[in-house]
Amino acid sequence: MTEPKPTLSNTTWLRQGNLLNPAVRRDIADLNRLFLAHALDPGHGVDCWFQLPAATVRRLVEVAPEARERAACSPISLFELSLPRDDEAPPWRLQSVADTDAELADRARGEVRRSFGLVALNVARRLAESVPFSSRIAFGLESTSETRLSTLTPSDSFRLASWPGLVRPRWPGHSRYWSLLAEAAAGTVQADLNWAYSAGLCLLGHCARDPVSARSAPARRARPTHHRGTAGDTDVPC
Repeated sequence: MTEPKPTLSNTTWLRQGNLLNPAVRRDIADLNRLFLAHALDPGHGVDCWFQLPAATVRRLVEVAPEARERAACSPISLFELSLPRDDEAPPWRLQSVADTDAELADRARGEVRRSFGLVALNVARRLAESVPFSSRIAFGLESTSETRLSTLTPSDSFRLASWPGLVRPRWPGHSRYWSLLAEAAAGTVQADLNWAYSAGLCLLGHCARDPVSARSAPARRARPTHHRGTAGDTDVPC
């Protein structure tokens, strides 16, 4: 007789995946909920900060809220953060504070970005200060960016919160991963979700960023290069 597969509750998962402590995972899950809310909102999902593959958006929109909660409980963020280079020209700093000529839609998008960016930077900064290296895993930050986080002043964070390159979805060139996560979250089988979460960890560091211009308009990105497992092993998404 075949034993039934164990099901997974949200609280069960939060006690697993011990890369980060429970308080950190709680904050990451909260940010993931906010990220998914923006990504699934037709008014904000077209923004390159929150733009997920169309098939993933459709799947997550049609499932129950509990499924989106399971997706949000990933042990790492569903988005990644990046800070501008020290030598980067400063025009974006001025644009991020105010742009009185912006159209209403662009202004609304800027406010959504700033509010999300401020919260994300705050969590990432606390994490970088308390648990070195962890923000690289949790938010995909480079080592130099992690070091700079601890030196940010409140006004720095306010300006950075609107930098065009601050946020992007995790694994932007891996629509297959997002499909895997959405399908696993739509179900209740623990092994499927564990596999999806582990696949995300496997992809860490394999999606290089393109340079970001000072303009806030979204730019098309080339599919990032990445490494695969054994040749022909279609079950390994990295």
